[in-house]
Amino acid sequence: MHKIQSIILRGMPCFFCIGVVLTTILGLLPGASVPNMFQFWDKAQHTLAFAILAIVGGLAFPQKVNLVVVGLIMHGALIEILQSTLTTTRFGDPLDWATDSIGVLIGLVIYAKRTHF
Repeated sequence: MHKIQSIILRGMPCFFCIGVVLTTILGLLPGASVPNMFQFWDKAQHTLAFAILAIVGGLAFPQKVNLVVVGLIMHGALIEILQSTLTTTRFGDPLDWATDSIGVLIGLVIYAKRTHF
């Protein structure tokens, strides 16, 4: 079991990068293009996505968790800015950024509890 955990942990930087890219793409796609399975409550979607990114980011870069947290919060803001400036079908919402940030903090708490056991 230890070997499997080691393999998974070594892949975390890749999983983190894929998650950031997918989150960005989904955030910039026209609303009608997002698959129906992702059409649940918008704020919960933001919170869950960024909580998962924070957990995976912490596992990927355990020595740089603070940088991961700040980077994800800034990335959430960037997505909202890009929605306002680069798309005609999406709009930036400060409340979305706030829920992104709350998700990052929730993910940080979950990551911290995981590392203290």
